[in-house]
Amino acid sequence: MPAPRTFLKPYHAVWAWLFLAWTVCYIDRSLTGPVVSWMIAHQAGFMAAAPMQHALGGIIGSMFFAGYMLTQFPAGYLGDRFGHRAMVVISTAWAGVTTMASGFARTLFSFVGLRVLTGLGEGAYYSNDRAIVEAVTPPERKGLGMGVVFIGLAAGLTIATTLTPAIMDWAEGEWGGETAWTVPFLIYAPITLAVSFGLGKVLSPRRNGERPGPALGFLALVSIPMFAAIMLVFFLTLELGMDSVLQAVAVLIMALVLVAIIFKRLGRESTVLHDRDLVLMYATAIPILYTLWFFGFWALLLVSESSHLGLVGAAVYAGLFGVASAIGYPVGGWLCDRASGRGRGRRDVYVVLCLSVAFLVMLMAWGISGGELDLGVMGALLFLIGVLFSAMQTVHMTLTSDLAPRRMMGQAFGMWNLVGEIGAVLSPVVSGALRDATGDWTLSTMVTAGLLLLSAAGVMAVGRKGRCKRLIP
Repeated sequence: MPAPRTFLKPYHAVWAWLFLAWTVCYIDRSLTGPVVSWMIAHQAGFMAAAPMQHALGGIIGSMFFAGYMLTQFPAGYLGDRFGHRAMVVISTAWAGVTTMASGFARTLFSFVGLRVLTGLGEGAYYSNDRAIVEAVTPPERKGLGMGVVFIGLAAGLTIATTLTPAIMDWAEGEWGGETAWTVPFLIYAPITLAVSFGLGKVLSPRRNGERPGPALGFLALVSIPMFAAIMLVFFLTLELGMDSVLQAVAVLIMALVLVAIIFKRLGRESTVLHDRDLVLMYATAIPILYTLWFFGFWALLLVSESSHLGLVGAAVYAGLFGVASAIGYPVGGWLCDRASGRGRGRRDVYVVLCLSVAFLVMLMAWGISGGELDLGVMGALLFLIGVLFSAMQTVHMTLTSDLAPRRMMGQAFGMWNLVGEIGAVLSPVVSGALRDATGDWTLSTMVTAGLLLLSAAGVMAVGRKGRCKRLIP
C-alpha cells in the first residue's frame, strides 16, 4: 500500500525558518528609516540641531548599505567554501547583537558605526539564503520558493514601518524623546537572537558537514578593515563639511576600491564575474534596490508630507507597500515557474512588470506635484506598486539563478546584491537631498521611475546573443 501523500515537504521547514530570519533581519535594517523620520519630526536626539535633516537622514541610511554591500561577494565565497547554512545563522545572530547595541548609541558617530556593523553582518545573509533555496527546492518549485521566503522581507518592512512610530510615541510618554528613539532597537533585537538560535537548530550546519567556526572567523577578518575604512571616510567627510550626496559618493568610491581588491584576491577565476548576461543582471539590480529603499526608507515621510498626516497615521498607508510585497513575492515566483522557455520567458515577464511599476511611480510623482495627494489614491498606488515591484524582484532573482553555475551560486547572488546595493547606498541620501532642494518628493519619485525604465531596457538585452541558459552545471 503506497504511503499517503503529504502536502508539507522537508524543504518547507527550511523555507519557513529562512522566512523568519528575513523578517527579523529586515526589521533590524528597516528601523533606521522610521527612527530617523521620528527624530526629524520630534527634533530629538542628534538630529535636533542638524542642518539639511533629510539629507543627513539619508546618509545615515546609506551607511548601513555601505557595510551591507561590502560583505556580499566575500560572504557568498565563504558560503561556497564553508557552508551556506552556517553563514545565514552567523548573519542573523550578528544582526541581533549589533541591533541591541544600536539601542545604546547616543551620538551620530556611534549610531552610524553600529549601523555599519549591522550591515556588514547582514550582508552575509542574502547570497547564502538564495543558495540554500536553490539547493533544497525542486527545480519546478524554485521560483515559488524564492518568492515565499522573500515574504519575510515584506513582513519585516511592514512591521518596522507600521509599529515603530507607535512604539516611539509610547516610549516618549514613559521616558521622554531623548530615549524614545532607542527603544525599538531594544525590543526587536532579542527576537532576532531567538530566531538565530532556532535557525541554527533547524539548519544544523555542523551535522551537514559545514564549518561555522572558520566561517565566522573569516567573516570577521574581512569585516574589520571594511568597517575601519567606511568609518574613516565618514569621519573625514563630516570634518570637511562635505554635502551629504558627496559623502555618499565618497563612501561608494571607497567601497568599490575595496571590492576591486576583494575580486583580485578571491574572484579572478570566478565565472560569475565575466559572463555578459550575468553582468547585465547585476547592473539592472541597481534600480531595483534604489526603488526598494526609496520606499523602504522614505515612505513614512513621503506619505506624511504629501498628505499633511501625522507619522502614526501615515504609517498605516506607508505600510501598504510592505503588505503588498507579501502578495507580490510569491506571485512573482508563481509567474516564474509558469513562464515558458525558462530564460527568455522569465526575462519578458520581468520587463512587463518593471515597465508597469515605472508607470505607476510616474503616476505617483504626477499626483504629488499637484499638491496634497488624496490618501485613498496614495494608498492604492503604494499597494499596486508594492505587489508588482516585489513580483518583478522575484523574477529577476530567479532568472539570475537560471544563469549562474550551481557550484558558484553563493558568489553569483553575492555579486547580484553587491552591485545592486549601489542603488541602496545612493537612494536614501539622493532622495533626501532632492527633497531638501525642491521642497517636495516629486523629483525624487521621478528619478526612481526613470531608473526602473533603464532596468527594463537592460534585462531586454539578456540572452540576445543566444538562449538564456545556465553557464556550468
